[in-house]
Amino acid sequence: MKRLPAKPDEPMPRPITFRAAEELGAFELAQLWADRTAWPIDERNQYDELSELAVMSALGTWLRRWQPLAIHSAMLAGARPEAIMGALGNSLQVAFDRWHEWALRQRDFIVCGKPGITAEEYDTVVRRFAALGIRAA
Repeated sequence: MKRLPAKPDEPMPRPITFRAAEELGAFELAQLWADRTAWPIDERNQYDELSELAVMSALGTWLRRWQPLAIHSAMLAGARPEAIMGALGNSLQVAFDRWHEWALRQRDFIVCGKPGITAEEYDTVVRRFAALGIRAA
């Protein structure tokens, strides 16, 4: 639940739990994280520390959740797997494993008769990884 400031000119109170931070949503979390004026540098208290931990943890979870979609989109857009590895900052096997776990669910997730990703999209990405010897463990 989003909390409104007590007065219109007051900043939003910062969350101090993971759950409260996650409820803000990824974009609001990213804005809050990037707003260095929201985070005191000197004389920090437990509220400051807990809030920063909650925001970074929730934002990290959101971003990790979206990585497989970004890998999928990059592969379909023609990005070289090595470039995806560089952007991810991890191995091709890790890129494949993260994508594959997500892709299996999306391929089997049917809404209004349409899958989250098509079998053709799935097969295209699998073939591109397989051409480099990367397969499911």
